[in-house]
Amino acid sequence: MKKRLFVLLTGAIALALAMSASAQVTITTEATMAPNAFGSPNYVAWEENGIYAAENNLSSYGAAGPAQFNVAPVSLPVAANFVTGGYNSWMGQADPAAPYDQELGNRASFVTVIKGNGSLINLNNVGFTMSSSDPGNALGATYAPGIFPYRAPQLYHGASIGLVFNNGVDLSGGFTVVDSGDPAQLVNEIISIGLGNAYDSYSHAAGGDDPNLSDTDQQVLDYDTANTPSSYDFAGTFTYGTASGSATIEFIPEPATVTLVGLGLVGMLFVIRRQKADRI
Repeated sequence: MKKRLFVLLTGAIALALAMSASAQVTITTEATMAPNAFGSPNYVAWEENGIYAAENNLSSYGAAGPAQFNVAPVSLPVAANFVTGGYNSWMGQADPAAPYDQELGNRASFVTVIKGNGSLINLNNVGFTMSSSDPGNALGATYAPGIFPYRAPQLYHGASIGLVFNNGVDLSGGFTVVDSGDPAQLVNEIISIGLGNAYDSYSHAAGGDDPNLSDTDQQVLDYDTANTPSSYDFAGTFTYGTASGSATIEFIPEPATVTLVGLGLVGMLFVIRRQKADRI
């Protein structure tokens, strides 16, 4: 009887410790506008800039241009959240000037920093949900812990890294980066970037929906924008056990009145439209 009681007490203590460790985890999430991962020549550099910015608590990092990472403003025009095929675009502008002339649109994305704060954590336990406020939740998707969707199968990689503190306490003693291998590897901190979603627009040659074959690339994008919800909120939430962290971008029908520093969005007018979603 005493042995059984001891086993029960040991199990209860272990469970309490595990719950305590989970309670220590904190998650900070920010929204950002990424270059199109499928075709952008600057995406990997953008990704690296974003990881560095998150690691160092910066809202912007990198030289001006498509590889620069920026935390997104609260509101953006609906046309900004489009990836394109068959023609180049940047933040709702078709055929933009250099250095954006090789880009294929933008995708609303999220970057998160998950801290163990004294407990060890791993990528296997990270979950992610994105949702849009339009009636059909067209950009929404949920990924339970263990099936993290980006660069499947779920592994540590360049966009979802772990940090192991050399002193076991904080960054002051330096750290080792875990950027490959088993997602069960224990780390002190996790940084992930690039999960998100956008609507898509294709040129006539790429099989787009615009019925007017004489339309310019900008008119094709305007046509597709007119067939999206006129406005919507897009949110991303990361979870780890009972901890969670979220960020939201509001996409609005009229030209954004906020200052869009670093996002290449000065002086553009947008018409509203579109229906298809492009998921990572």
